[in-house]
Amino acid sequence: MRQTWLDVAKGVGIVLVVLAHVLTHSKWQWAPGVYFAIALFYMPFFFVISGYFFTVSDRKVLLSKRVRGLLIPYVAFLGLVIAGLLLVDLFRGEVPAPWQIRELMTNAIWGGRYLTRELGVFWFVTCLFATQILYNEVALRTAGPTDPAMLIFVAGSVVLAYVIQAYWPDVRSPLALTNVPLAIGAFWFGHVLRERRLSANAIAVAAIAVFGISIAAAWAGADFAVTMKATKYGPPILGLLLALAISVTVLSVIRLVSTPNVPVAPVAELGKASLVIMFGHQFVHFTLRDSGVSSEVTLILLSVGLPYLLYRLLKSSAILSPWFLGHGSLSLSVDHMKRSLAGRAR
Repeated sequence: MRQTWLDVAKGVGIVLVVLAHVLTHSKWQWAPGVYFAIALFYMPFFFVISGYFFTVSDRKVLLSKRVRGLLIPYVAFLGLVIAGLLLVDLFRGEVPAPWQIRELMTNAIWGGRYLTRELGVFWFVTCLFATQILYNEVALRTAGPTDPAMLIFVAGSVVLAYVIQAYWPDVRSPLALTNVPLAIGAFWFGHVLRERRLSANAIAVAAIAVFGISIAAAWAGADFAVTMKATKYGPPILGLLLALAISVTVLSVIRLVSTPNVPVAPVAELGKASLVIMFGHQFVHFTLRDSGVSSEVTLILLSVGLPYLLYRLLKSSAILSPWFLGHGSLSLSVDHMKRSLAGRAR
């Protein structure tokens, strides 16, 4: 049975993503501070939630599920947004030069940090895919998230993440693969929460300790500016620990308030649409901003609302849902398309 509070958590997370991306380009005086606070944890937060959903699976079964649930929608939305970009250019009377189209397509193939602006958020999906596949391989060989071998793997991954930050921060790896080591740490933490290997009291004490140490470190001049995609993870180890401490605090509050007496259904609905909103919000945001819309409230509402409406449309279509949402049968979708085309040809 699906747990509503997890959908609420995804809904809160995706709203924070949209808020952060809109405020990055805002002239509002408080925008930098709000963005800084959100950026401390908002991307690791999604990896924690994904880890909470994780169960050890047969590698072929998991690969098939994640290709259908992540990679096929990734390619479908990549094509859709690129088509949208070209159409917007044509509508504005701007015809892209052949070299611009080649560069766009080349960057689309490389993925990760090669994708910017309207396509900039796509890095998350390929990073999540690689994280889940790699983590599952280790989980198949260990006895749970607190198994010594798993702990060594996770610790090594996190250390590697900060080595990359220190020595190769500007590397643009294909499909955001250099972000996987840090994602492993957040994903593992979500798995630990799911398996309840640590008591609530222990987690609370650890989170309070991390908050205290982080405040002291910031007071001493430590740089906590975080941009996960750009390999900026904050102070070594402490940056990740702070992200996890904030994440578990937010999750605890969400779980506490997600009761029948609190109207959380709209936020949970956004959580169900979070992948579509993730893919589509920057296209809406930049298209509107480049068209002269400057109101942050308008940009945030439409950057969430329009992709949500697209989600509802895709969900209602037996043809489109398997390709864009990973729901339903691809073969049945193809059969529906064939019958539809045959019917129109008569």
